[in-house]
Amino acid sequence: MDWPGTWTGALLLVCVIAAVVLVGRGLLRHPWLSGACGVLLLLVLVQPPPLARVITGWPPTGWRFAMCDVGQGDATVLAAGDGRGVVVDAGPDPIRVDRCLSALGITRIPLVVLTHFHADHVAGLPGVLRGRSVGAIETTGFEEPLDQAESVHRQAAVRRIPVTRAVAGERRRTGGLDWRVLWPPPSPVPEPEGPNDASVTLLVRSAGLTMLMLGDLEPPAQQALLRSP
Repeated sequence: MDWPGTWTGALLLVCVIAAVVLVGRGLLRHPWLSGACGVLLLLVLVQPPPLARVITGWPPTGWRFAMCDVGQGDATVLAAGDGRGVVVDAGPDPIRVDRCLSALGITRIPLVVLTHFHADHVAGLPGVLRGRSVGAIETTGFEEPLDQAESVHRQAAVRRIPVTRAVAGERRRTGGLDWRVLWPPPSPVPEPEGPNDASVTLLVRSAGLTMLMLGDLEPPAQQALLRSP
């Protein structure tokens, strides 16, 4: 909670503390009321997904696609039914992406797609893996920056999660969700100028929606994609 860092803020804080002490002393005379307040505080702090959904209306019933608020970076989730979701990129912050997936009720992830290895797309991977069943991780074949690529492989090895490479033409389906990999090509010529131009690009269909997910593909690679078969 933001609080003004001024003398006015300090005075206001003193008033709030005094009020809490006075109210608290009264509550101590009523054990059941004190217990109820304790339970309420616990629920506010933990925010279990069923309760959060009732209060906030999020996520909406029948949601198909969600973009997580991870700051600078990307983490998106495609609903695959019954607590399952395909995660495309993990953002830079494990805590933020973990909170997002918990709010969406995602406990099982058939596939994590990491479009490329920039930190704002992969550094949050520990948050995606935390407490969830993950079937596989799919990545681009252009493993730069090397430190981030090695980190992904280490985390996958520790949890015995297979890592595969996405190649144009690949098709997959899970539940009511299906997608096709459009990029990168099997043998990119010329070599991509950087990780962005090697981004895994997906054409996704879900419940009547069609989504083109480009990762960070830049204009030259987009033009090459348009020219490709």
